[in-house]
Amino acid sequence: MPQRPSGSSGATKPLGDRQSARRARLLMTVCALLFGLFCLNVLLGKARILFGLQFGFLLSGVAEFLLLLLSALFFTLAALAREKAVGSRDAGSGS
Repeated sequence: MPQRPSGSSGATKPLGDRQSARRARLLMTVCALLFGLFCLNVLLGKARILFGLQFGFLLSGVAEFLLLLLSALFFTLAALAREKAVGSRDAGSGS
């Protein structure tokens, strides 16, 4: 298994592709917004159960699942865009 040099850190690597870095930030922002909506829906659902509050805009189970699925999809796309922006040190090693 290849070892990382002691002084290197993935966070300090310079960006190679600025457009991919911008795309990664946008995708991560969309992911965070979708996940925030999911968490808000869960908390409002819990408040409805605990306190007997009625909200007309709570999502159903399927819609809640789709919201979480989209959040995970945008997170994956953001990670791939970030990886493309940073590049890979072992791109041509083949191992």
